[in-house]
Amino acid sequence: MADWAGLHEDFLLLLVPRLPSLDLRTFRTVCASWRAAAATFASAGGRPRPDRPWLLLPADAPDPEFRRLAICRDQEVPVVTLPARLGRAHDRRLFPLGSSRGVIVAADDRGAMHLLDLATGRRAPLPPVAALPLADRVERTPAGLSVRLKRDPRVYSIDGLIHRDDTLIHKAVAVPTPGGGAMVIVIYSPHSHRHQWATARPGDSTWKSVKPSSIPAVVDLALHRGQLYANTLFGMVYVYPELHGLGSASPDIIPSETRRPTSRVESSFLVQTPGGGALMQVERVNPVAPAESEEFVAPAEGEEFVVRVLDECGGTWEEEEDIGDVALLVDASGAVAVSTRECPGLRPSTIYYADLNGGETRVRAYSLAGKHKKVEVVESLPGAEGNKRPCFWFTPVYSQ
Repeated sequence: MADWAGLHEDFLLLLVPRLPSLDLRTFRTVCASWRAAAATFASAGGRPRPDRPWLLLPADAPDPEFRRLAICRDQEVPVVTLPARLGRAHDRRLFPLGSSRGVIVAADDRGAMHLLDLATGRRAPLPPVAALPLADRVERTPAGLSVRLKRDPRVYSIDGLIHRDDTLIHKAVAVPTPGGGAMVIVIYSPHSHRHQWATARPGDSTWKSVKPSSIPAVVDLALHRGQLYANTLFGMVYVYPELHGLGSASPDIIPSETRRPTSRVESSFLVQTPGGGALMQVERVNPVAPAESEEFVAPAEGEEFVVRVLDECGGTWEEEEDIGDVALLVDASGAVAVSTRECPGLRPSTIYYADLNGGETRVRAYSLAGKHKKVEVVESLPGAEGNKRPCFWFTPVYSQ
């Protein structure tokens, strides 16, 4: 048997930069010398080669061996089992709240919040759930984590996106800051309140309240060319010139496009093209057909996607049916964009949509080009028994 641990260090340092993220994780687990080579590469600021986004699925059950990831990459889209717990040192159940820019924002069953980098295995602490504005206390229950707010008799859930009717946190987004590092923005929506924001950096002890009271129904955020864009369910997009002073800034407004009267918007997300060249608004719509009465519209079968690109002046949206070598990956909570030249396993000008339906996760490929839109199921995965958390996309390496 070959002595893999005996390979020369210089050879290992030449090999490491040629590995994509999935392979680098396996490389690090072979032996001490390979792990040391990977650590040297990371400490020098090295980044793995671009890799296809992973589809993260909740673990079937708490893992007694605390494996960090179980990876299956034979599909068109690599599938990764999200660990049920944080690890040996932090035996806590995870509730993912959002994924962006190569990191995951998650809460655990004690109310702590974390910024996780699955590619490197690093974890950065965030302020706890109880430190959110309006939060009074956090309670652990058999059903998950419950949050009680001040002067509010309702009990809110925070376990991902399962309980849509009583979920407190709509989404958590990590955005890079000009001075380096990241800032996490939480979109939360107490009952009978407009969607509100709170911000924090890793290591902070509390969340800073941002109350854009004039902006209704914010559902997504994206940083593009140094400006923060807030997307609403009504199609209007608000632009903040910088990350500082969000609570007092007066945002500009980008008017929404006229939506088709024969469709209903199910979700709307903002996503940058690879390299940060353009900003796109991706909407998942459900076609509707007129019923006998003009006052009622009945749902029609099938789903469609509309992609709009912000023009160079940043003032109008232009609907696009051909987005070139870009593939978009959409789930219930967000979207990512990748270059099919860097990730040749994906198809250009195609939207991959993943959702939890009838106990299983399905990945559909939706081709934007052509008059007759082609929808194809490329993967069908059994759901985790007793776990209804939806899947979501995770991009381990960003090129921008």
